[in-house]
Amino acid sequence: MGNGNSTPNCKQQEKRKTRLASTDEYSGRNKVHKIGRGGRTTNPFIVFFLRLRSKKPSKPVTEIARLAGKIWSRMSVEERKKYIDLANAEKKRREQKRRKRKCSRRK
Repeated sequence: MGNGNSTPNCKQQEKRKTRLASTDEYSGRNKVHKIGRGGRTTNPFIVFFLRLRSKKPSKPVTEIARLAGKIWSRMSVEERKKYIDLANAEKKRREQKRRKRKCSRRK
């Protein structure tokens, strides 16, 4: 049985968001983060991995993950830029979708 106070209030959520954002600053990776409800991350490596996986559907995921990691680590910044741009576009799409949902709830 809960006491009704199990969900964090706005101040607690803001602290959590700041803490999560600050830890990611020092990782040195090219990540695009959407911090908030749902905790979804649009990550350029994941975009790369999913594209590679779609090209080799018969191989096990673990095998593709190892291969993707090796290829990704050897890629130059210019080669990764394509996936960074795709991740940014996905982030914008999700933000627009979220805004539309918020606006429709208020009406």
